[in-house]
Amino acid sequence: MRSYIICVLLLAFLGSADGTGVARATQSANHRPQAAQLEASRAPQALSVAEVLPAPTGPYQTGRMSFHWKDNEREELETKAPGDKRELMAHLFYPRDATATGERAVYLPDADALRREWSDTQFTRIRAMRSFSCGNAPLPSGTARYPVVIFSPGSGSKVLTYQALIEDLASHGWVVAAIDPPFNTLAVRFPDGRVLGNLPLAEQAWPDDQLNSYAYKQRITHWSRDVSFVIDQLSALDNGSGPFARRLDLKRGVGALGHSFGGTTAGTVRLLDTRVRSSINLDGVGGGAYILAKGPNVGGAQPLLWVLVEPIDHFNPQAYRTLPLVTGGALRVFLNRPGFRHEDFSDEPFWNGSMTPDKRTAKLEGVSEVREWVRTFFDATVRGDWAGLKRLSSRTSAATPNTATAVGPFWSSGR
Repeated sequence: MRSYIICVLLLAFLGSADGTGVARATQSANHRPQAAQLEASRAPQALSVAEVLPAPTGPYQTGRMSFHWKDNEREELETKAPGDKRELMAHLFYPRDATATGERAVYLPDADALRREWSDTQFTRIRAMRSFSCGNAPLPSGTARYPVVIFSPGSGSKVLTYQALIEDLASHGWVVAAIDPPFNTLAVRFPDGRVLGNLPLAEQAWPDDQLNSYAYKQRITHWSRDVSFVIDQLSALDNGSGPFARRLDLKRGVGALGHSFGGTTAGTVRLLDTRVRSSINLDGVGGGAYILAKGPNVGGAQPLLWVLVEPIDHFNPQAYRTLPLVTGGALRVFLNRPGFRHEDFSDEPFWNGSMTPDKRTAKLEGVSEVREWVRTFFDATVRGDWAGLKRLSSRTSAATPNTATAVGPFWSSGR
């Protein structure tokens, strides 16, 4: 099953073989057919987000603000078009002023551009969903600075479909910059109305061989540079005069987090950017726990957490052998929770309105455990509070069947 999932993800990121992917630069919103404009004007009644997603567990209410950033210094490697520069959308989730009023943000603003991804029932449900976060809400008053995590999605997944995880982290006092890379899904819509989506093979810059390891590693590196670029943009926000001015705690470094392909990205960027203090890879197994971007004997000094649904010896027995190369130490966790699957790190299980109460409870328990591992690991490795992670790593309970294994000097002196 795992090998099938990974192959599907590889196929997804390299594009649609039948050429039906959305074109690189499609018509602007102003030129959509009249019927589509009428459909957009008849938005369904908003669903209570509590009916769909698990609520954040932290003491802060959260806000969401979106940014379109273009890296004029970096070529877009996904396309063959000369002169293309890398651009992306980044959605910032953050603690907000609890006294501020405003509308809850639309869960997935460009859902209409992804219509053919879902059944009619799913589309209606997703289009009606709202985030727990309020759009463009102010941060809490004062001068407190908040630590930062950069999140990268799985191949073929919209980053806003991980809000159960992201909003929870923000509710515990983190700023989470969630990257929506272009060409990763059917559509990423920019503020000017352009949509960049999966490319037909004829327009892709990567080799045609869908399982080409060179293309896989090149794209991992490309996404890793996205993380570094976003850190640059966050530094500019912190040094500017806008709502995040002098509110981001970047001096101690940032955490990198991702799922599947994005998880391997998170593991890789720590080898390429010293500003990344630690990384969490959620069930990403391509190339092992991470791509050894700097050579076969360099695993990086920053700590790594690798969370897996289950042991993967049957799929990639070489993967675990890279962990001792992490000189800062690594922690490997098996969730061992029946019914919790690779895609359950995202919000996807909760889109199904017909989920039975028993299955919903099981999914909620799995999500709760993932949330706990993520925030306690970053509390330890970024904030310097190791007590919670030590307790979590040593916990044994039938209700929480996770198994954690420390590799290398993870529990070194001072931790």
